[in-house]
Amino acid sequence: MKLRNISLKNLALLVGDRLRRRGVEAVLTGGACVSIYTRNRYQSYDLDFVLLAAEDKKAAGDALAELGFRREGRHFRHPDTPFLVEFLVPPLSIGAAPVQEISTISAGRRVLRLLSPTDCVKDRLAAYYFWNDRQSLEQALLVALRHPIDMKDVKTWSASEGMTERLAVFLRQFREKKK
Repeated sequence: MKLRNISLKNLALLVGDRLRRRGVEAVLTGGACVSIYTRNRYQSYDLDFVLLAAEDKKAAGDALAELGFRREGRHFRHPDTPFLVEFLVPPLSIGAAPVQEISTISAGRRVLRLLSPTDCVKDRLAAYYFWNDRQSLEQALLVALRHPIDMKDVKTWSASEGMTERLAVFLRQFREKKK
């Protein structure tokens, strides 16, 4: 299948739909969600799908092979696109908390399951909290400034992760940028 000039969002929809049609339940996470929610204000080059059942890893790889992807280590690459695809094993969680809400987007008949904007913010904050990744803090802000976010959920989750001091940095920058 030719994938020249395909956008990250359209590739995610294509892969997500192919997985679904093969009976593989997967949810897009990570920076690709940021790219989708910010209309590429941040551009990710990898699509991280968390499989909801670890035994689906082979079927997921087979689905990508049908699209012309080849396995390279833990990633899958297609010769027509710079985007990489990776499958992560369950559980679908952010820090110690399981993801409760899965969002969907669609285009035509294609459907993609992905983190909600709130969970996308928490996912990026997790990278900031645990690895001091400042770029992930910026990504969390980009999403939070463009979508309604359940800040009570973000605060509760941050407290449960022991990260109220780092949350204060995010909230301060969020208020400053929102002005």
